[in-house]
Amino acid sequence: MSRTEVEKYLADLGRELRKRGVFATRFMEETRGHLTDAIEAGQRGGLTREAAEAAAIGSFGDSREVAAKFAAHKYRTLHWVLLIAAVMIGLAIAWVDSRPHWDDSGITAGCLLLSAGVLGLMGPRRPWLWALAIGIWVPLYLIVGQAASHTLTLRAASYLVILAFPMAGAYAGMAVRRLVAAA
Repeated sequence: MSRTEVEKYLADLGRELRKRGVFATRFMEETRGHLTDAIEAGQRGGLTREAAEAAAIGSFGDSREVAAKFAAHKYRTLHWVLLIAAVMIGLAIAWVDSRPHWDDSGITAGCLLLSAGVLGLMGPRRPWLWALAIGIWVPLYLIVGQAASHTLTLRAASYLVILAFPMAGAYAGMAVRRLVAAA
């Protein structure tokens, strides 16, 4: 193994992280530092440079597995924050839409589309979740309103079509994020 093997490993790790929507330059710097420390420790222990590099890379793990674990850990907190934000945004949109003098479905649909798009961009791993958390409240309000007036009909199920707007936005946001990551 030559110095290029360490660089190749770091390039592979960076590519795997970007596939998962993670742009972690600090993590890459720390990985480089850990590998360098492990190589130096191996050499002090009597290994050749090549053997020390092989041992360091081997002990660090496969780049796909390391990237998957890091992405899962990094995004655990972010996903909870995004979920709470999505529910709050969805409730706010539904509240505005439920006002007696509000009669602008286009603005409501645009808000659902754009807010889900932003969350899809921020959290590309679960666009369907952001879309549901944002979009379910408007049709739910309409369905509950019909049930309360005892006029629940088949039309109530058609209100779920409203979910198409946040779904389209969230998946568009995810697609933009993945295009940026691939570039």
